[in-house]
Amino acid sequence: MKVTIQAGKYYLGDPCYSLNESWGNILEQTDYFKTPLVTIDGFEILAFKTAHGDGEYPSNAGRKFSVDSGLIGLVPVELADDKEPFSTMIVEFNEPTLCKRVKGKLYFGRVVIDIN
Repeated sequence: MKVTIQAGKYYLGDPCYSLNESWGNILEQTDYFKTPLVTIDGFEILAFKTAHGDGEYPSNAGRKFSVDSGLIGLVPVELADDKEPFSTMIVEFNEPTLCKRVKGKLYFGRVVIDIN
């Protein structure tokens, strides 16, 4: 699955950590991320399902990402409830960027996360 995300600054990780206060409402609004790219309040949120649900997933960025919702994705920093969310990193795209899930890996620009 391939999706192009708008240019901007995002928290990369499990979206539940960035959207902890509004997480339940966002899950309902998005039908539990039935499609990976959704728009909330004019902001795009991207969330791909992991291969094995919750756990910890390594990346080429030298860090592991903890997951509690079975999702890894991008949340615009302006939309995040928590300004220092657990187990996330900030990524910034200067132009629309292709993100994809291919053969057990998630690609967010230059960051690749192994979800096997």
